[in-house]
Amino acid sequence: MGNLKIKLQKGVVLIAAMLMLLMVSGIAITVMSGSALDSKMVNASQDTYRAESLTKGDTELAIKNELQSGAGNRFIIKRSAYPVSQQFVINSNGTTIVMTNENTNPVVDLLDCPPKFAATSGIKCNYLRLNSTQNYGKKDRHTMNINTGIQQEMMGN
Repeated sequence: MGNLKIKLQKGVVLIAAMLMLLMVSGIAITVMSGSALDSKMVNASQDTYRAESLTKGDTELAIKNELQSGAGNRFIIKRSAYPVSQQFVINSNGTTIVMTNENTNPVVDLLDCPPKFAATSGIKCNYLRLNSTQNYGKKDRHTMNINTGIQQEMMGN
């Protein structure tokens, strides 16, 4: 009679151990997949911040290079000398920067510059917009766009 009870209990212990192993494996898989998702989210966030920093830095570099180009500075081109498309493309370290003259209506005079201390008569402002574009992410599927405004003091149109 004692041997019969032992034979019946051997199968129960095996089944209980298998169920426990299955439950622990399920918990481990759930925890691991959650941490993999967290890693992907952190990497995507870092890519976004990196692209934003690169785009802002390239825009500032393009502005610096234009200002240092002296007479070839495209910021001081008068409205009448702008191309028909009203745009110049500036490339800087992988970022495409498009400069657009915002004063496209030749009938309207340039606007007065906002005075810092006292307005100077005859000085007008040419408003330019720099649109910087940088692709980022896996296979460059995402695009970072940053718009920057420039106010250039000049005389006449």
